[in-house]
Amino acid sequence: MTVGPPVYDAPKVPPKWDELPIDEAIQQLKSHLQTAVLIELYTIPMYLYAAYSIKDNPQATWKIINVVKQEMLHLGLSGNILCSIGGTPRVFGDAYTPTYPATIFYEDQVQLDLKPATTEVLETFMRVEQPELLEVVMLARGNILPDYNSIGAFYQHTKRGVATLSQRMDDAGRRLFLPSTFPRQFNTQDGSWSDSDMAVITSASVAEAAMEVIIEQGEGATSKGDNIPSGIQSHYEVFRDLHHLSEEGKVPYHNVVENIDPSNYTEEKFHGLMIACDAAYSYLLMTIEAMWQYDGELRGRLVTNNIMNLMLTVLRPIALFLVAQEITSGPDQGKHAGPPFRQHNFQNGRNGALEELKQLTRDALAQYPDVTALKGVQADVDALIDLGRLPSN
Repeated sequence: MTVGPPVYDAPKVPPKWDELPIDEAIQQLKSHLQTAVLIELYTIPMYLYAAYSIKDNPQATWKIINVVKQEMLHLGLSGNILCSIGGTPRVFGDAYTPTYPATIFYEDQVQLDLKPATTEVLETFMRVEQPELLEVVMLARGNILPDYNSIGAFYQHTKRGVATLSQRMDDAGRRLFLPSTFPRQFNTQDGSWSDSDMAVITSASVAEAAMEVIIEQGEGATSKGDNIPSGIQSHYEVFRDLHHLSEEGKVPYHNVVENIDPSNYTEEKFHGLMIACDAAYSYLLMTIEAMWQYDGELRGRLVTNNIMNLMLTVLRPIALFLVAQEITSGPDQGKHAGPPFRQHNFQNGRNGALEELKQLTRDALAQYPDVTALKGVQADVDALIDLGRLPSN
């Protein structure tokens, strides 16, 4: 399959934060932070697809899921920083929702795909998360951007941009961090995270600390951080260890189709469930995006009913069921299905999205009335908060 050009125009060259006109520098910082949001977003379906493909090794699955949880934290923090300086974080739409295969921020050596957890795929994950400086033989890799050597290097430069621009704005009698954005950021009070790592960004020091959390947890750290607690593995180390286990044949997996496209399986019984999966995934992304635009009384329920339930009690059981379904005909006969993680374009936009999702789920589940693992899915879809009720921005 041919990989097309990136749909999102990420920044190409590290800006000179102290030399650009201040308003131009702010736009460059917003571009870097939107890029950071998408870096996190693109890894999540890729890691989930591999995790769900694993069978008979729940510990290996859990290790990847734990990385995904941290990626969600990083996504929230990056979006919070962008929101705090007056930007609008985007995760849903043609230029933002991930498509696979992709090389959105990477040169051709590191192609991002939805694939089962093979030894080769786990090595790719190591390349994505590889620190810039390691006292080991370096893996062949493509850089995140032409002039950044790692994700960590990208974050370090963005962090310098925050510090420099905050000082320049203060000197000019202007405010970089806008108080009106504080109630619209993910935080511990709305239930989106259990500890103080999910910070409301109110100043340059808080923003820099948030980016340091991302770097220290191993998202392409430039070196092993001194502040990482003993025994806590970076993402690179998690995938390195899983890679070793895979080489020993200890990470068995379902032979799921790579970069699966529902349109190729319209005659399969599970086709409707794939479409419902995509609609639920898209509604999740729409909800995350809405959280940075809304500060009303429904925020807590948007987190619990929509974000948490969509991830844990809607998408997860559907995905685990799909990877166990064998394809019965065509060129992929004998392989297994999987969650497509594709953008679903709702016919009437946000206002009609929930009703469309409910109907798609209802129709899909009707094909499997006796499958215990799917029995709670419809109730959780029916309990979702209608995004059409939120004020338009």
